[in-house]
Parts: sequence; structure tokens; C-alpha cells
Amino acid sequence: MQETLQALQGLQQIDRHIFTVQAEQRRLPEELAERTAKMEEQETKLQDMRTRVHEVRSEAKEIEDLTAGMRQRLRKLETESNKGKVDAALLMSYQHEMRKLKRNISQAEDEALKKIDVGDAGEVGITAAEGQLELAKTVFEEFEVNVATELEEANARFDELQTERNKLSADGIETNHLELYRRLLEIREGEALAELLDGHCQACFVQIPKNIGVRLARGTEMVQCPSCDRIFYQY
Repeated sequence: MQETLQALQGLQQIDRHIFTVQAEQRRLPEELAERTAKMEEQETKLQDMRTRVHEVRSEAKEIEDLTAGMRQRLRKLETESNKGKVDAALLMSYQHEMRKLKRNISQAEDEALKKIDVGDAGEVGITAAEGQLELAKTVFEEFEVNVATELEEANARFDELQTERNKLSADGIETNHLELYRRLLEIREGEALAELLDGHCQACFVQIPKNIGVRLARGTEMVQCPSCDRIFYQY
């Protein structure tokens, strides 16, 4: 069993680094994708702001056009009312319509001004958002270059480690022990083994019952930590 543990320790030395590099190979593209999504979200929000400002400007223009038509009608009614010979009933009708037009014009002007204010505020927001997006793009481009460099380095390091790993032999390690080691390697993030020192697991630092230490010292079986399941070894 001691030979098995020594062989596993040899594998662990390389596998620990391989696991770290593999985690980096996964992390970098994931982080890049996350940054890309955030950048696209910023661009979408900016486009939404531009669309909203365009809409509110169009609405204000429509109100202004409508108001212009009402003013033209008001001027025509005022001209007709000022003519010398106007039927009293017709004059009353003109006056009623003019009062209504003046009220509608006033309300329309207020509404148009509000929309113009919204549009102006939106333009300010767009300018600020464009500046933020431009800065974010600069940072993202630099990050993208760094990710490409780091990923290239990680891939090269992985190839080196894999070459070293292939030089190590798993001969002599029973299949069930090797499968246990590989399973723990994944579960425990690259650390399948743990030293038992002074009655404590050096991975999870839990105090271990004495009988487990006795079993490990006998060297006749593979002993695992009752807390973290790592395979124990002892110098």
C-alpha cells in the first residue's frame, strides 16, 4: 500500500498543477463571455435611450404641427369675427370655438414643452452613456488582449504538464484505487490526497480518531479522511 500511496503522490504533484491550469482555461473564456454580455447590454441600453429620445422628439413635433394648425384656424376665426357684418349666432359660435382652440393650444404647448424637456434630459443621458460605453470598450479591448495572452500561456503550460504527466506511470496502482483518486481529484479541486499529521487532516484540519491513524500506519489498506474523503498519507 505504501508503494501505491507514493505513486499517487507522484501523480498528485502534477495533477494539482494540471487542475489549476484547467480551471484557468475554463475561467478565462467564461469571464470574457460575461464581459462581452455586459458590453452588449450597455450598447442595447444606449440604443433604447436613443430610440426613446427620437420618439419623444417626434411626438413633440407632431404636437407642434397640430398646434400650428389650431393657430391657423384661430387666426381665421378672429378675422371672420372682426368683419362688420356677422350673424350674432355665428359670432357666438366663432367665439366658443376660439375659446376652445386657445385652451387646446395652451394645453398642447405645455405638453410639447414637457416632451422637449424629456428629450433634452435624454440627450444628456445619451452623452453620458456614450462616454461610459467608450471607456468600457477601451477597457474591454485591453482585457480581450490580456485574455488571449493568458489563455495562450495556460494552453502552453497545460501541454507541458500533460507531457510530464504522461511520463509518470500508473502501473501497480489498482484500478479501484486509481478511480477513487481520479474522482476525488475532481471533487476536491485537484487535491485528492492529504497528509495525516499530529492527528489532524492537513487538508480540512479536522481531528482524526486514533484508530484511523493506526490503520494508516499499518499500511495494509487505503485510508480516507472521514470528513473530506481525501486519501491519507503519512511520512
